[in-house]
Amino acid sequence: MPLKSDDTVHILESKATLFKRSNSPHWHVRYKIHGNWLRTTTKCEDLQQAKQVATDIVIDATYKEKNSLPIVNKRFKSVAKLTIRRLEELIKSGRGKATYKTYIQVINKYLIEYFGNHNVDKINNALLVKFEKWRIEQMGRLPSASVINNHNSALNQVFDEALERGYMTKFQVPMLRNFGVKTVRRPDFTLDEYKLLYKYMRKWAHEARSGMETLVRQTVRNYVLVLANSGIRAGTEAMNLKWKQIGYFTENGKRYLALNVDGKTGAREVICRHSVVYYLNRHRLLNPKWTDGTFEEFLKKKHDSYVFRINDRDKTSDFGKVFAKMLGECELLYDTRTNNPRSLYSLRHYYATMALTYDRMTVYTLAKHMGTSVKMIEDHYGHVLLRKKASEIAGSNNAPTKKKRTIRKKTTKAIVKKNVNKVKQ
Repeated sequence: MPLKSDDTVHILESKATLFKRSNSPHWHVRYKIHGNWLRTTTKCEDLQQAKQVATDIVIDATYKEKNSLPIVNKRFKSVAKLTIRRLEELIKSGRGKATYKTYIQVINKYLIEYFGNHNVDKINNALLVKFEKWRIEQMGRLPSASVINNHNSALNQVFDEALERGYMTKFQVPMLRNFGVKTVRRPDFTLDEYKLLYKYMRKWAHEARSGMETLVRQTVRNYVLVLANSGIRAGTEAMNLKWKQIGYFTENGKRYLALNVDGKTGAREVICRHSVVYYLNRHRLLNPKWTDGTFEEFLKKKHDSYVFRINDRDKTSDFGKVFAKMLGECELLYDTRTNNPRSLYSLRHYYATMALTYDRMTVYTLAKHMGTSVKMIEDHYGHVLLRKKASEIAGSNNAPTKKKRTIRKKTTKAIVKKNVNKVKQ
């Protein structure tokens, strides 16, 4: 049996061990809780004092174990960083959701900033109320319900991490609430407004100065038309789209174009309107290297290049500014129904409105196609759904009306006959 080191002392009937590290004068204690070995410092150099402190640590931990209380106290900041690391690893492995990137941003910008120095198991409803007020000050406005949903989901990710590591119990997880501002109807385009935009962009693109301005305007024009006729998200889905993710498929003898996008709600296949073929083909011809052959032949080559990026750079913000300026020039920047400024995202709302109004697409089909929920479609496009039921709401035009009393016109002959009879009497 090996001899025990002078820097190792067993206490509490060998349930715990005091030991010293080569780089520290303090005694440390090692003990077992929940089947796991835990280590911590007593902060004592004297052995007798260290024994007393270690005994208190072990007894306290044993009590917490029996009463389902967290054994180790951890700062929120430490747990949040562990959460970020876990989410980043999931994203990198391809098993993470697109929303994990949003959660990481929220954790870094808001949660660590406010809760960082608090123990994760001490975050209660009173502290959350203070956080809500602080968040409004930081944002300079009342956050929407969807924004708060993201914040709550990010906070729950941190709590899940703390639960997994035993830093808090499920009874200590506070109930999160959402008193966010209800989202108003989003600005889109009417069919007539879209036609004006379509015609104006043709002139706008052709009037560009040669060089980079021509490339930018032609790209933005094609970008806008693809967004409006596919319903994909500007930025997250459209800006990350590559040529190799575009292809044809045949169904019931007819050929369709599909985009395989990956964005906010994960990967999905998007079936485009037939006009998108023309817009994408025109866009690929902007590159002198890709002018040979048909569009179908070009797609079969599966180029690993981004469709709408310029010099391989994400241009979402730049395209948004160019689009807004163009809308201002053709007096379409503000939605006359909501008085809110339009953006590239308005093209997605235009697509949804047209799909429900003219294509007679069901809510379920549209939700699956756009990578969202049926509830979201009902919440934001309820006005369109009601218009589709207009005849039911207003009633039939053939409904029965009150029967008018017909007045029998008496002929002159009848009147004369009546007067003769009166004379005879």
